[in-house]
Amino acid sequence: MAFRRPAPRPAEKPVAQPEQPSADAIELPPTDDLDISEQATNATATGIASRDWAMDETGLLEEALRSHSLPEALVTRLQSLATAPVHTARVVDRLAVALAAHFHFLPLDEAMGAPMLLYGAAGAGVSTLAAKLAAKYDAQEILVVSTHPKGVDPVLAENLQALDLPLATASDAASLRTIIASAGGRKVIIDSACGAPSDKATAQRLHQLSEAAGAESVLVLAAGTSADDATSLARAATRINTHRMIVTQLDTARYLGAPLVAAETGKLAFLAASVTPHFGFGVRVLTPENLARRLMAAALKTERWRIAPL
Repeated sequence: MAFRRPAPRPAEKPVAQPEQPSADAIELPPTDDLDISEQATNATATGIASRDWAMDETGLLEEALRSHSLPEALVTRLQSLATAPVHTARVVDRLAVALAAHFHFLPLDEAMGAPMLLYGAAGAGVSTLAAKLAAKYDAQEILVVSTHPKGVDPVLAENLQALDLPLATASDAASLRTIIASAGGRKVIIDSACGAPSDKATAQRLHQLSEAAGAESVLVLAAGTSADDATSLARAATRINTHRMIVTQLDTARYLGAPLVAAETGKLAFLAASVTPHFGFGVRVLTPENLARRLMAAALKTERWRIAPL
């Protein structure tokens, strides 16, 4: 008769008891990624090295600004302005004061009081931005005009159809003038569909369209543009009397040196920023406060920069 030996039972492991906190344990208070100077102090006190930043506020701000590849003169200027508000504790708030003192910020609603002519380099998202700006209004309040040289821009037409908003087309400056005259008090957004103003023929066409519509021209700049291209676009923008800028593609760009360089070069006022690729929403007001938060958050080694509010 076969006999089967029973398998040995595994030894039971003792249940681990939770360790009691020692009397010397230090409980850290919750911190905010943007209150960096306070975290640096906590890190020093507890022996925890959370970042490679300098521990003093001046060094911290300098390193944060340099991470965005800003010119030396601009870094120095912003640092100098940030030291002025002696009663402002946080670095990010001091940077906001510096940005407000050095750059121009214009409310978007105020800017849309006159017809707005949008233009920018290929890939900057001009047509998408036109739909985004129009999406907050209804058909009785807004009119979008496309000056696409080959007729209706199919992407813009599809986006506006989804939003149930009207689209007019103007092949030249004369037809654009006629459309503007019949707008009936509606706000007007003009998608120039021209391209970068650094091209002489494009610059001339943009100037003609702007004059015909009585419009304020607005440079649309992708946040990921190189510093050299941003400088070239800003200089070309000033030659056609552009004083305003909207930044796009902030959802994909971590460092924001290009928009600051463009604003500095062309003395361009910040109007707004686009933070999503969707055509129906995602335009945010750009203020010194939220720009400062974004600049500081992007410089950190965490992923909090992606959700820095705008």
